Amino acid sequence: MSTRPLATLALLTSACTVLAGAPAIAAPPPAGGSTAAAARSAADTRPPTPPTNLRSSRLTCQSVTLTWSAARDDVGVTNYDVYHDGQLVTSVGGSTLTATLTVAQGVTWGWYVNARDAAGNVSQASATLTVTPPFCQVDTSRPSTPTNLAATANGTDVRLTWSAATDNVAVTRYDVLRGGTTVGSVTGTATNPPATTFTDTGLAANTQFSYTVVARDAQGNASTASTPVTVRTGSACTSAVCGTTVVTTERDLPWGLVQLSDGTVLYGRRDLFDVVAMNPDGTDKRSIGSVPNAAGTNGEGGVLGLAVASTFATDRWLYIYHTTATDNRIVRMRYDGTLQTSSLQVLVTGIPRNKYHNGGRLRFGPDGMLYAATGDGQTPDRAQDVNDLAGKVLRIRPDGTVPADNPFGNQVWSYGHRNPQGLAFDSRGRLFEQEFGNNVMDETNIIVRGGNYGWPACEGTVGDCANPNYRAPVRTYPVADASCSGLAIVRDVVYLACLRGNRMYREVISGDALTDVQQYFVGTYSRLRTVEPTIDGNLWLTTSTGGDKDSVPNNSNERILKVTLGR
Repeated sequence: MSTRPLATLALLTSACTVLAGAPAIAAPPPAGGSTAAAARSAADTRPPTPPTNLRSSRLTCQSVTLTWSAARDDVGVTNYDVYHDGQLVTSVGGSTLTATLTVAQGVTWGWYVNARDAAGNVSQASATLTVTPPFCQVDTSRPSTPTNLAATANGTDVRLTWSAATDNVAVTRYDVLRGGTTVGSVTGTATNPPATTFTDTGLAANTQFSYTVVARDAQGNASTASTPVTVRTGSACTSAVCGTTVVTTERDLPWGLVQLSDGTVLYGRRDLFDVVAMNPDGTDKRSIGSVPNAAGTNGEGGVLGLAVASTFATDRWLYIYHTTATDNRIVRMRYDGTLQTSSLQVLVTGIPRNKYHNGGRLRFGPDGMLYAATGDGQTPDRAQDVNDLAGKVLRIRPDGTVPADNPFGNQVWSYGHRNPQGLAFDSRGRLFEQEFGNNVMDETNIIVRGGNYGWPACEGTVGDCANPNYRAPVRTYPVADASCSGLAIVRDVVYLACLRGNRMYREVISGDALTDVQQYFVGTYSRLRTVEPTIDGNLWLTTSTGGDKDSVPNNSNERILKVTLGR
């Protein structure tokens, strides 16, 4: 594993809009503490109240002005941090209650503000303000028709290619239709046009299919459909991914998921705060009970990761990472057909919570220890404080006690993380972690004991990354193509479930590198949240297409899929 100056780069030009006015985040103090941590340990440990009355004015196609009412603090507010959808945009001084921000025309963002005091205490978020800027000009012209559509079958996969359409402004999306029904989309922006290729996977063998492609611009004008092309699939799957089956649908967000040795699938519903048990074919699905004290954050908090140890058949403990009204925590309860709430044991408390950046994934390691990914709680400096649980990978014994070989004498195993949500072990016992960046890079890391992964000084390989103590990612991704939450490893192949990127990555572990990178389901199922191994060597995959930025129960339309793997 290299240190950060030797990073293996996989950075492409990001398709996301990087907003003007985003602050440079100063490099943290040396490992082992921070000035913010020192201040927090002094008299002031009380965070400010959330800012209120967030409102917008002077909205144009290029900018918006936000204004809010002051937060209160026992000492004094020193800064307000302005976010959209979990991404830090800018910071202003504590006496400033307004900010003018760059926006992307026609793109809906959810804005909110946190207050911060001199000791580094950060408030909970203000209420979210949804803003959709108008387009700079009305566009009623449709793109030209895509041409030269061609299809090639590879076993039960079909790869489509076509020549780009043109538009008076820009083509931003291609819809791929099979038999007249949309099966996927390839998206882009005015400055980063969408790709002109798409792979349809897991089709029936020895079957003829007909495809067309439609081009769209940012204002929804659609071209006429391309000339259709027909293709016949082969007799058998010869690909790495051979097909998907929708096992069940959900109105709430399936987040954590684990399959027991008897085949039963347990998954948590994030905003309903309960756990569901179902047969592996999706039948006999039922709630097994609610998680006591679970709460939302009007963002991404709630019932998150689930895990069971290899001893589950005898101990019956189900481990749950969830948000409360005051923190994130790890608990366990016995499961014997229902959740035995009377057996509840709280293993870890005090993991900071906020609207976003709650982390949440759990994974048992081959050493029998439980590992947990925690977010920075939208307080970046806390990620560098090894005495703080924010922005970390934690390691505890199954009973919640601290292993003697942990590097800092507490639950912290590694630090310097922004919002990690993917954890999995390979055949060599190495822990791979997937982490959200802010607006430039996401990263996949190999986690080592006591490792510092650089946040907030370093995002992926961008920023003040020269510190030789920082561990480099093994791979990075533009956030527009990734924003991956789930990570699973099957037969030493990494699979990533990506939200904003609307795709699943497949990457072969080769030494300390990830090679033969392939992308599946690009636009097919929209946002993907969780990927987990099945007990028969395939994958579970969950979607997160609606309601995943609030805490409203049953306002989604989600799927849990089984993915059949090939070679």
